[in-house]
Amino acid sequence: MVKAGGAVAFTIDGPRGPRYIAKKGPVTLARLTGIPITAFYVAVEKAWVLKTWDAMLIPKPFSRAYVRVAKNIFVAPDADDAALETYHAEMQAALERVTAFAETQFSAAQD
Repeated sequence: MVKAGGAVAFTIDGPRGPRYIAKKGPVTLARLTGIPITAFYVAVEKAWVLKTWDAMLIPKPFSRAYVRVAKNIFVAPDADDAALETYHAEMQAALERVTAFAETQFSAAQD
């Protein structure tokens, strides 16, 4: 998909978690392909919460959604291990910022 110029999306905390902790795969892929990382989060107004490790949400009918997107993170193709750790920390921080901001959109409206 990437070779054909398509986009790729990751569940950033991986298939097993821990919840909201980014894995290093997107950083490695960004270094190899030159495609930037864009962290985003979708908050929903009303949802069913599944009893899974990630507390997966299923939006209820007619619920509003709020999407928050961070700035692109470009990973240098010649990044060494130390630089990759820095990019990973930047990606994690971006995820935390967009998550916190998006989650406040509906809680603030209900206060």
